Amino acid sequence: MLIYVLWYKVKIKTTPNTQQKNTRIIYGLLLVWIGFVLLDGFRTLNFESWMAELALKVPLVVVPLYVFLLKRNTCQYENSWLIFTLLTTLVAVISTVNYWLNFEEINALLLQSKHVPIFGNMHHIYFGIVMSVCIWLCVYFYKNRDRKKTWLALGILLVFMLHILASRTGLVAFYASALVFGMAQVWQSKKYKLVAVGLIGMMLAPLLAYQLSGSFRNKVLNSLEDFNAVKSGEDINYKSLAMRVEAWKTSIHVIEKNVLMGVGASNVEREIQHQYILDQTVLYRENRVGPHNQFLELTLAYGLVGGLLLLGIAILLIQLCRSNPAVLALAAVFIISFMLESVLERQQGILVFCLVMFSFIPLSSKTKKDTQP
Repeated sequence: MLIYVLWYKVKIKTTPNTQQKNTRIIYGLLLVWIGFVLLDGFRTLNFESWMAELALKVPLVVVPLYVFLLKRNTCQYENSWLIFTLLTTLVAVISTVNYWLNFEEINALLLQSKHVPIFGNMHHIYFGIVMSVCIWLCVYFYKNRDRKKTWLALGILLVFMLHILASRTGLVAFYASALVFGMAQVWQSKKYKLVAVGLIGMMLAPLLAYQLSGSFRNKVLNSLEDFNAVKSGEDINYKSLAMRVEAWKTSIHVIEKNVLMGVGASNVEREIQHQYILDQTVLYRENRVGPHNQFLELTLAYGLVGGLLLLGIAILLIQLCRSNPAVLALAAVFIISFMLESVLERQQGILVFCLVMFSFIPLSSKTKKDTQP
């Protein structure tokens, strides 16, 4: 992508005017984020860690710029996203078959806060997010393109496998985005009877999944066990959700001490581990996880300005995508995921977020008119 951007700038020298003002503001906020990372070099205690952080975050500015240089019909080219969705579905099918072949063993692991193994060894939380993204891509192209049967079949298959493979983060993001999609669709169409049908469907889907999917059922049981551990003060070690709550508390304690400037992204791990010790956490050292929340992660690194930066991006995304329910649902998947996982602390998350959102943010009517051939 970087090579293409450099070649385009040298050879073509003109940029297609296909982005509206608020999209450029989002890109500006991402540039500010990179600026924070660069400034971290002056206060880091570990130069190698800072270099790794800088390398990790480079796609935040390269990928959107790459999308900006593509024509609008190119970045939404159906065949490209069909290949992306087909590959995701293929990985999901292989992983589901593997689950069925090792049914009892994997179900036992799920009750211990483990996950269904994903073919290709992709992180299970990120794969759940990608599956949710692909479902809304299916909805988008089903509504706007001709291959309706293909997109419908892929969407149904992905929803089915999501309840077998996805982590709780992926499932929560999907159901929350489905609620957002339903509300936006009803608001646009004014067909209020759809509200009742949609709500009934959303209530029946998890109930049906609980009855039919051993994987989904064990995730629910494990989650209830985690909730009870947090509520009753029982041992929370090796309980994924309970450990995450402890990590949030610890992160907030670090933020309270560094509310204005943060500790620097390359110092987050060191500071949070130190805070675990100060708080006399009951977690074993191996269970003392990071923030698992992108908003907390940025606030830890850069203070309130960092947290407000991400909040600003989220608000602008909602504002830009509200005219298209399917794209709004895509934005909702990422925003909800940010609350449950540090999605943009892996390049898997950064690449999917930037490529999808900057490709599908709807253009304003004025921009559409300006860019017509």
